[in-house]
Amino acid sequence: MHLIHAAHPSELDSHSLLRQFGFAAAIGLGLLLNLSGLFKTVAGVDTAALLALLAGYRTFYNSIAALLERKLSADLAISIAVVAALAVGEYLAAAEAMFIMLIGEALEEFAAHRTESAIRQFVEQLPRRARLLRDGVEIEVDAASLRPGELILVRAGERIAADGVVQEGASAVDESSITGEPLPREKLPGDEVFSGSLNGHGLLKIRVTRAGEETTLARVIELVERARQRRAPVERLADRYARYFLPALLLAAGLTFYLTRDWLRTVAVLIVACPCALILATPAAMVAAMGGLARRGILVRGGAVLQQAAEVDTVVFDKTGTVTEGRFAVVKLIAASGEEEHVLRLAAAAEQASAHVLARVIVAEAQQRGLMIPAADDVQVMPGRGAACRLEGRWVRAGSAAFLAEHGVRGAERLLEEADRYGATAVLVAEGERLVGAILLRDRLREGIREAVENLAKLGITHQVMLTGDRRAAAEAIARELGIPAVESELLPEQKLDRIRQLAAQGRRVAMVGDGINDAPALAAAQVGVAVAGAADVTAEAAGVVYLPRSLDRLPKLFEVARRAVRVAWQNIIVFAGVVNVLAIGAAATGRLGPIAAAATHQAASLLVMLNSLRLLRVERRGPARWRQLVSSVRVEHWRDRLAHLAASADPKAGFNWLVEHRHQLARPALAAAVASVLLSGFYTLGPEETGLIERFGRKIPPYRTPGLHYKLPWPLERLIRIQAQRARVIEIGFRSNPGAPAVEPAAYEWNVQHRAGRFQRKPEESLMLAGDQNMIEVNAVVHYQIARPDDYLYGLLDGELTVRTAAESALQAVIHSSALDDILTMGRNTIEQRAARELQQRLDRYRSGVQVLRVKLLDVHPSTEVVDAFREVAGALEEKSRMINEAEAYRNEQVALARGAAQAQLAAALGYAVARKSRAAGDAARFVLAEQAFRTAPEIHQTRLYLETMEQVLPGKQKFIVDSSRARRQLMLLEEGALVPAAPLLAPQSGPQAVPREEER
Repeated sequence: MHLIHAAHPSELDSHSLLRQFGFAAAIGLGLLLNLSGLFKTVAGVDTAALLALLAGYRTFYNSIAALLERKLSADLAISIAVVAALAVGEYLAAAEAMFIMLIGEALEEFAAHRTESAIRQFVEQLPRRARLLRDGVEIEVDAASLRPGELILVRAGERIAADGVVQEGASAVDESSITGEPLPREKLPGDEVFSGSLNGHGLLKIRVTRAGEETTLARVIELVERARQRRAPVERLADRYARYFLPALLLAAGLTFYLTRDWLRTVAVLIVACPCALILATPAAMVAAMGGLARRGILVRGGAVLQQAAEVDTVVFDKTGTVTEGRFAVVKLIAASGEEEHVLRLAAAAEQASAHVLARVIVAEAQQRGLMIPAADDVQVMPGRGAACRLEGRWVRAGSAAFLAEHGVRGAERLLEEADRYGATAVLVAEGERLVGAILLRDRLREGIREAVENLAKLGITHQVMLTGDRRAAAEAIARELGIPAVESELLPEQKLDRIRQLAAQGRRVAMVGDGINDAPALAAAQVGVAVAGAADVTAEAAGVVYLPRSLDRLPKLFEVARRAVRVAWQNIIVFAGVVNVLAIGAAATGRLGPIAAAATHQAASLLVMLNSLRLLRVERRGPARWRQLVSSVRVEHWRDRLAHLAASADPKAGFNWLVEHRHQLARPALAAAVASVLLSGFYTLGPEETGLIERFGRKIPPYRTPGLHYKLPWPLERLIRIQAQRARVIEIGFRSNPGAPAVEPAAYEWNVQHRAGRFQRKPEESLMLAGDQNMIEVNAVVHYQIARPDDYLYGLLDGELTVRTAAESALQAVIHSSALDDILTMGRNTIEQRAARELQQRLDRYRSGVQVLRVKLLDVHPSTEVVDAFREVAGALEEKSRMINEAEAYRNEQVALARGAAQAQLAAALGYAVARKSRAAGDAARFVLAEQAFRTAPEIHQTRLYLETMEQVLPGKQKFIVDSSRARRQLMLLEEGALVPAAPLLAPQSGPQAVPREEER
């Protein structure tokens, strides 16, 4: 079996790949040393020229070999450009061109061999020894020496070493790696078994029918190898177009020299037209795409596979282990009469002593539902048929329809039809001769298969097929559930291979997704073979893609990213390797680009190719639970098994003896690796905010190192000190922030909050200060500063942060002590902050600290917590005083206004009264004059009238009588409200006019 025991070339390929990357890294290190001036010449020769020749020796050799075979390749264009650059003294440009070429070749090599190291591990799991029965005696022999007709013995847990027929014994044999059937098949005398399958729990005696290279497993491996050999290697894209590119390059350089007679322009044209971008175009895109897919857990064998995946229009799925998980579960309980859980309880009682896979699933389901499994008597397990037990004097049987029919149980047809409808396996349960019900078990669908089928259709891959060696009913039920339009069942590996070839013959680009050895030939024959997680390593060898996640929802990403990678590769070729090169050639030919600028331009084009390709590395974020599931379910189990295998087979003594035996061969590589590691340790990078100081034997070596890539002598010769000089630092005065503490904060901040816990903690020894008016206050402030002179900061201060904090506290106290409390609490804070910043900067300058103060900020200023209550009382009294003053002012203003209004009203009334009195007096005078004139005309009449009017006024409202004077008595009694009032003697009116009474006196 040369296919099994032959050494695989992947081990040699991995060593070659490491050597190629190491060689490119050494050339890059030499270029850095040349650029830094540490390693400029060797024996008077520029090291850049030596590096160009050393890096290009293989390119020069391949160019000459291709010319001898009358072929043009991209290597010839590079060789011409490098030789021309060396001829005109542009050594650095020549070395850079060769270095980029080495990176491109290493990327291409990496793309081709990145997954070849683990494709033959399955061979180590094949049985190398067999137990041969000869004349009744058990003999252990090599499996390769078995011959047809011989009798072998296979115990439980052992793999079968050859194809054969069971002679004695019964057992469940796991043939999932051969046939794809997830359920171990019961093997009875007369049944066929295959090499590589795993014996379950019974002892088998097998008559060998095929051994060695004639076994089923050997034929599968042979089919894999033949299908792989039919694949043609993919030619480098740069070499495809070299036959057109190289003549155009030479023509452009020749025209430039013919028209300008300038060698520098000609060399610039050759350098800028160097096909480095073209060399990087395809491998950069492919490696970036493979890196992005690897982050998703999809490992692609090489760029050729990725290019083929971009053309896929048909996806073929294997069922067992791919569409499904290969693990059974109870999908339905059917009770002919009674409760469904009663059926499960009876079946678990009968199956609890069985080691069969379905029996374990049934017992586990009963335990998961919390059912009490009754204790059974006379438990019997019949491999391949079922199990039986006695419960309360009655026989309970669980198994196949044939097993129950042997004991007189009938009527299972309806239950079997129901099982076919579900695509499930039915375990029938009977109590005595009465059929109780059935338990339907089916393989679980793999997580993400629904999304995979739907998203593949969205990508335009609508032709999807499922091939399986399982039963038709089970396969069609799963295909209907997932929406897979085509399904073929009960296929052998050779038949699956034929179906793949038939699809390819129809012009379809086929991708095969599988996991079992039975899928290996089809995976190898398909344009793209995808081996899913858990696949045998021989399947991974046949496949071009290894899919690690348990969930298949990322499978469409393979084809989506592959199509994007091809588009990006063409963008690199057309835009950066085409348009940019044409423009650069024109600029170099017209003298706008010199040789160094031409080298920088073509390096920029190569960088643009890499940056454009790096877009393929972007991966959508997934939840941490999904990542943990991927790691725990795939990576951890895989490496745990490998470590367990290594631990079991490790022999420390043998390893030590091997090291002693090969010590001379290992000495030089170990010494070279040690020297290289020491030299490489001198490279370092500084970030955007970092500044570097170099100490050589403790002495400071100027100047400062700025952000970027630098080199120093290895330790202990030189030591690097990193300082984040550009970063703004913060010093807290009066408090400390504690971000890690729980946010236990008050509902509202007040002056008397103690800050004893939570995110902010008081530092009263710093915050307590005395204001200029002798008031105690607490000040919380922050100081922002930068390191302006790193050497002064490092060598002039023992503890820079403590120095800044102490100086800031002192400066702040000095400024606060010279300021009034009202200014500190109110409008003077900005002035105080500026004064504190100036004072702090002056103090730090006197210390020669190398610190630049950016800002001082007062965050919280309030009286000391011990006097907060008194301060609040004083503040309350001041508020009360202000309130009373305000009320008094308001009352005064109100009363003054009222008084002024009343005075104005009185003044207006007096003026009105005066006017009225004057007018009345004038009227009275005029009436008196008129009355006097009338009186003089008739004095007696007017005298009598005046008398009567006077009496009417004197006695208003009284009844009066006029009595003739001659008849009047001496005294007249008048009654006034029942009282006697003596009447005044009626005096005769005197002659002469009387004064008329005033209106006010009437």
